Amino acid sequence: MEISKNGKRRVSALLLVFIFVVFAYTLGWSALFTVKQIEVSGTTAISEVNQKLVRDKVAPQVGQKLARVDVRSIENSLVELDWVKSSSASRDWLSKKIQITVLERVPVARALTAQNKLVNFDSEGVIFTPVSTEQGKNQSSLPLVSAAIASNENLAIVAALMRKLPKDLDYLVTKLDQISVTKAGFILMSTQINGKAVRINWGSIDQIEQKFQVLKALLELPENSSISQVDLSEPNAPIVK
Repeated sequence: MEISKNGKRRVSALLLVFIFVVFAYTLGWSALFTVKQIEVSGTTAISEVNQKLVRDKVAPQVGQKLARVDVRSIENSLVELDWVKSSSASRDWLSKKIQITVLERVPVARALTAQNKLVNFDSEGVIFTPVSTEQGKNQSSLPLVSAAIASNENLAIVAALMRKLPKDLDYLVTKLDQISVTKAGFILMSTQINGKAVRINWGSIDQIEQKFQVLKALLELPENSSISQVDLSEPNAPIVK
């Protein structure tokens, strides 16, 4: 008995539906693809990672169906931790392993808040609480951010300066000795330029982009090769010593 063309199409469609159902069942309900291992890398603060995932109800479990592990939610959960710069999560269908990788923020300076709590700054000016073993190392050697009034607002001023600093002035942070904020909100920085100690008075955070340009222009002048102090509080009338 010859099957019509429409009949063949129906058979093909039913076969595709059947294959899809079997595939979906195998991934979503069958015990063939369940989580056998969960690995967290990139940090020693594994308990903090697990606690965050549990709080957000997205923690993967051994024995859980691989297809039901929400890797995107895991990533979104972990980047909410202030000490995490980025995170990634993936599932391996062959090894049946969930791999979670964390990229920690690297501290470049430290400060004490008004609550006497230690916080760190990274090179992007992000304020975070050091958690891992790596972040906790060498805290005493990090430059200290101090403020006449130890408020979150003053710490945010320093963070804004670091965040806005152009790439060609990054060395001001990598060579940083100390940075402070006065009661008037002026930012004072002790750093090194060309291997020499230099103190910079940035003034307020206002007009900071203009102040960056003024500083770069001043440093290009041969007569300023040995400066020790720069006052940029008034960018239109900088003072160099």
